[in-house]
Amino acid sequence: MELLLPLMSFVIVSTITPGPNNLLLAASGMNFGFRATVPHLLGIHLGIYTMSLMCAFGLNQWLLAFPGAELALKLFGSAYLLWLAWKLIGLEMTAGGDEHARPMTWWQAAIFQFSNPKAWMMVTTGIGLALPASSSGFEAGLWLIAGFGTLGMICNCIWVQLGKALQQSHQIPARRRWINGVLVLMVLATVLLFWLG
Repeated sequence: MELLLPLMSFVIVSTITPGPNNLLLAASGMNFGFRATVPHLLGIHLGIYTMSLMCAFGLNQWLLAFPGAELALKLFGSAYLLWLAWKLIGLEMTAGGDEHARPMTWWQAAIFQFSNPKAWMMVTTGIGLALPASSSGFEAGLWLIAGFGTLGMICNCIWVQLGKALQQSHQIPARRRWINGVLVLMVLATVLLFWLG
């Protein structure tokens, strides 16, 4: 129990703070609504759960030992986030959204986690917190999945709901430009933090 409280506190802090997933969930909630964003939300968690189990079995140690793995993650994650920022700008340029625009699918969101440096930080740190209280790496992975699947899911849903709350303001062109501009700047700031961190 002494180690469970720090682990759950870590899950809350890491999943409620701004990051690639939360910014994209807010943008999706704003542009497409809560229900249409559910596959995106579930995909994030599928990716995180898979990473948690893989790290519980030692993948994180292999990544740390592999030269260039962190750089590759940063490059791929940054490129993907820059592409998503461009798409957000594209939604604005089409004055209210392209008819072909759609929310991220569950498998796109799941795969994105493997190039998301914040997701790797969350999982590797979480496994490190869970291991001392667990009889095996698998049990540590299950503790982390339980945390992300409950408290983490609630925190992510708050971001989707925040985006949905901005939906009405998003219909007004001047406000839409301002909101999309702030989201783009936050995504760009996240990319910058990847390289400064």
